[in-house]
Amino acid sequence: MKRELNILMISHHRRYRITTRQHPIAKYLVERGHRVTILVTADTDRSGIKTSEWDGFRVVEAPDLLWGRLRSGWDPWSVLWRIIYLSQDEEPYDLVHCYETRPATIHPALAFCRRSHLPFFTDWIDWIGRGGLIQVNRPTWYRYLFGWVETYYEEAFRKSAAGVTVISTALAKRAAGLGVPAENILLLPGGTFPELFKMRSMAECREWAGLNGAGPIIGFSSSDTHLDLDIVMASLSIVAQRYPDVKLLMTGKTGSEVIDLASKYQVDDRLILTGFLPYEELPWYLGCADLFVLPFPDTIYNRGRWPNKINDYLSLGRPTVANACGDLTHLFEKHEVGLLAEWDEADFAQKIMMLLENRDLAHRFGEEARRISVHDYCWPVQIERLENFYYHTLAKKSVELN
Repeated sequence: MKRELNILMISHHRRYRITTRQHPIAKYLVERGHRVTILVTADTDRSGIKTSEWDGFRVVEAPDLLWGRLRSGWDPWSVLWRIIYLSQDEEPYDLVHCYETRPATIHPALAFCRRSHLPFFTDWIDWIGRGGLIQVNRPTWYRYLFGWVETYYEEAFRKSAAGVTVISTALAKRAAGLGVPAENILLLPGGTFPELFKMRSMAECREWAGLNGAGPIIGFSSSDTHLDLDIVMASLSIVAQRYPDVKLLMTGKTGSEVIDLASKYQVDDRLILTGFLPYEELPWYLGCADLFVLPFPDTIYNRGRWPNKINDYLSLGRPTVANACGDLTHLFEKHEVGLLAEWDEADFAQKIMMLLENRDLAHRFGEEARRISVHDYCWPVQIERLENFYYHTLAKKSVELN
């Protein structure tokens, strides 16, 4: 019988931002009999430590002097509070897992691990420096002034970790290029929630959402970012020529840039904007779609990530039109879950119309998507792999010490 592990996870995110990765990892580790503590950034507090319970694991919120999106792991005040807290924490942890290696995660982890003689792991989910996300989602002045800092913290500590979990094959190769041995790397893509994102009929979902009688609906899920939407809007305008009643359903917060983009392609009257949704309502709205779209141009940033929306698309049992890039290419080539289009609006539109016109093909893709969401990509399966990675790494470290 495998022994219980006591795991400390350290994240630079605020509590509400850990729902797609750290939360499910902690939750399912607890379900497998382990103890978990997650150290996160407090939503607004600038002093003091707050502790609570959530789905069986302990959440410790550390203060930060910054505000809004700046509360993201760079504040020295937060680093200090975390180091002080951990210096007084007497929990008998077996390992520390840093979720990204920003100052507020890696420095407290290293100080604590040196004192307690514990191995530390790092999790890597985005390609930020060296031409990655920093080129897409940061202003020019920031790239010039702080790009080297982002890259340093992203790369400097991977080789010294006992184990590195990565969300994509590209990051696994990048870790190997930094000197991390292959056996110390675990590919851990985002997981699915098939028990929440159930496969329901479009008719049932549309009745629930008040969309009875609607024509074809294309689904796009997001929270607050809408990168690379040009190709979706341009394709929608082409599809509308054959399907005059087609709609694009978009979830999450949509700013003026989305409306302006839709107006540019004269499809603003074809949008169904739900705004932010409670998590339990999201599957119902997305279930109204005939198919989903996932614009994914072949960029360094995209090669380094796993788009979490594909997990929801798979679970809901609908086909997806996406682009060939990174691990999405492998997914679509290994499993018939949709169609890959060129980065071209005409081809993207053609693939959408192919699925709208061939219902048997769309249904077959949807069935396969649901199947792999349950058997291959669900979080319990992923967590069993992570657990085995922990045991293997800890056993190897024990042998090295002896």
